Amino acid sequence: MAPEPGRGAGLVAALVVVVALGAAISLTEVFVAQAHRETAIRLIGALVLLVAVSRIRAVVKAAVDHRPAWRNDQTGDAGPEPDPRMMRLRDELRFSARSQSYFDHLLWPRLVALASSRGISPEALVKPPGRRFGRGPSLAALARVIAALAARR
Repeated sequence: MAPEPGRGAGLVAALVVVVALGAAISLTEVFVAQAHRETAIRLIGALVLLVAVSRIRAVVKAAVDHRPAWRNDQTGDAGPEPDPRMMRLRDELRFSARSQSYFDHLLWPRLVALASSRGISPEALVKPPGRRFGRGPSLAALARVIAALAARR
């Protein structure tokens, strides 16, 4: 079995990081005063951790971005392209469910404006309450608000 492509480069990169960390700690021991060594070593460790996390994040993002396209059937035909407006609406609903602030400042004013444009009194809309820890209303509560708007057409 052949090794995975890029595996050797990953090992070399890990070795370079370990050598650089060792050199940085050695230089710190020689050139930094005793009173400041612990802080300097912690800063170096934080920097190395930051670099490692950014690399891991890039690898994970690349793996997620290159997923195969969703298929309709076993023939391999790609499904239809999703409507960008539907994708934006889905994202807004997800963000609103995650963040009360997003819901209060972005989605709720848009829903009120939509109600007004349809001749519905904004007071007739019932603003769903947020949830604990700063999360916005549940998706079920948002669905009820949207259904109420659709029913009053």
